[in-house]
Amino acid sequence: MGKVLPAIAGAAALLVASTAIDKQASAAETLDVGAIQPLAGDCGQWGIPIVRGMQYWADTLNADGGLLAGDGKRYMINLKTYDNVCYIPGEELKAGRKAILDDNIKFMLQTFTPGSRQAIAQMTTDNHVLTTSYGAGYLSKDHPYLNGGITGSPAAYMLIASRAIDANPDVKRVAIITSDQSFGLAAKAYFEAGVAAHPHVEIVYNESYAPDATKDMLGLLTPLMASKPDMVCQLGWVPAQYASAIETMEQMGFKGVHCAEGFTFPMILERVPAEQLAGRTYFGYAFEASEPTFSAMGHGLYKWYVEKYGVEEWSPYAPIGYASMMTLEAGIRMSPSIDSKVVMETLYAADVVDHPLFGPSKWGGEEIYGANHHLLTPLPIYNLGPDGNVVLDHVVDHAAWWAKNKDAALPRIDAGGQVFK
Repeated sequence: MGKVLPAIAGAAALLVASTAIDKQASAAETLDVGAIQPLAGDCGQWGIPIVRGMQYWADTLNADGGLLAGDGKRYMINLKTYDNVCYIPGEELKAGRKAILDDNIKFMLQTFTPGSRQAIAQMTTDNHVLTTSYGAGYLSKDHPYLNGGITGSPAAYMLIASRAIDANPDVKRVAIITSDQSFGLAAKAYFEAGVAAHPHVEIVYNESYAPDATKDMLGLLTPLMASKPDMVCQLGWVPAQYASAIETMEQMGFKGVHCAEGFTFPMILERVPAEQLAGRTYFGYAFEASEPTFSAMGHGLYKWYVEKYGVEEWSPYAPIGYASMMTLEAGIRMSPSIDSKVVMETLYAADVVDHPLFGPSKWGGEEIYGANHHLLTPLPIYNLGPDGNVVLDHVVDHAAWWAKNKDAALPRIDAGGQVFK
């Protein structure tokens, strides 16, 4: 399988522990917040860093005496985690039942994976659980308690592919490879949508694979490389697998552009030197906290993370839980009540939400989901520098990109089964 995050063993038990309540804020009330993520195994390479980012969000607020809500009270954040194994809808449902029915969670983060969002959509509606995600995936006017807290996935795949093409005029042939799970099929449609905004570019390979196929990376990548792409966009490989895939493609002579939601460079650069990949890796999910210029506040997450867990464990997935929870934070700060229904109504009533990290952002998504419940935050896109550090490439205005390109992009999203109106 290759290298995995060293701290995954035993990490699930650590993450289940609640956030410590600061003694100085003993007068504050407690607000339980839930997180449904994979907490062990290969998919823990995604879920554990996401939860760690949420923990930093909670710890930062708690160190300040708690989250100051619109009702004038402060609330200490108590983070509770629930395992969905690997974004499996049935496991999402089990985790949702524990969080919502057993623990009475009213504010929660879950995956963008459409099948998993649909699995608990009715439960969140019936029990008034305001549930955000690092993207949209599945939303509906019938399930208003689900929202997309940031641009995130799968919309980011569209914007990353488009930006990479803009920045590389020589890209004419694109390969798309995704897993055949719900999140991979969503990514496939959105990568296609991003390419569709550039009619001079051709998709020469566009396949999904079963998880077991990753055991033979050379066999999986041989037909892709035979299509002679200038750019390869992927979603589905966990970080250790992606490091192996990039090494394999480079050994097979690929000199083009890599396009993905994120790259776990501590793993990749053990296999391929930075100067070889410099300027060729386009990615963006929420923001990259290791890069200090986009957000000084967000960079604090990186400094905390590497001090606590080590630089070798840094993951681009840590910032996405952190940034997504800030949308709920903004709603709670605006709302006259901590009641989840009132917070939801307050958020949607705001034409523009002043996101604590991204700044003023508009709601969108009606053309795809039938409801404007997706917060279209700016998307910073990054690349790798020759010194091995991440550099900011460009910031995409999601709302403006969509207004310009939706006539080309929306049919591809629809054809991929990702329109849920």
